[in-house]
Amino acid sequence: MCAVEVLIAKVIMREEKFTWQLAIVDVLPVLFFSIAVALLGLKLQSPLFFTGAGICILAGAGKVLWKFLIALVDKDVRFLGGQLRYLMPSGFTLIVIGSVTADHSIVLSLVKAAVRMPSLLFFIIAVIGLLGMIFCARRYDRHDVRGNWIEQGINAVSQACVMVGVLLM
Repeated sequence: MCAVEVLIAKVIMREEKFTWQLAIVDVLPVLFFSIAVALLGLKLQSPLFFTGAGICILAGAGKVLWKFLIALVDKDVRFLGGQLRYLMPSGFTLIVIGSVTADHSIVLSLVKAAVRMPSLLFFIIAVIGLLGMIFCARRYDRHDVRGNWIEQGINAVSQACVMVGVLLM
C-alpha cells in the first residue's frame, strides 16, 4: 500500500470510530436512569432495589467510559465494552426482587400512579424504545458507530421517558 492509500484508509477508519460526541450522548441515558431509580428507590426504601440500581448505573458508566477511551485515546478496554451484558441483567434482577419484596402498599401506590395518564404514556413510549434497543443489539455489532448512534438515540429518549414518567407519578 502506498502512503496515499494508507492516509485515505486512516481517514476512512477515523470516520468510523467513536467520537467524544457519541460518548457524551451515551451519558444521557445513564443520567436519566439514575434520576428515575433514585426517585423510586427513595419511595421503596429497599436495599436490594438500591443495590440493583447501583449495579446498573455502574454498568452504564462503564460503557460510557469504554466509549470515551475509544474516542479520546483510541483504547478498547474489552471488559468495559462487554460487561454490560452481564451486569445489567443481575442489576435488573435485584431491582425486581427489591420491588417485589418492598412494602406492598408503597408498591401498589406506585403501580397505580404508573398506569395513570400522563405517566402511562411515557412508560409506553419507553417500552417501545427499549424493544427498539433489543432490535439494535441484535442487528449491530457493539463497535458499529452508526448502530451506536441509533441505539443511543433510542436509549436516551426511552430513559428520558422513564424519568419523566417517574417524575409524574
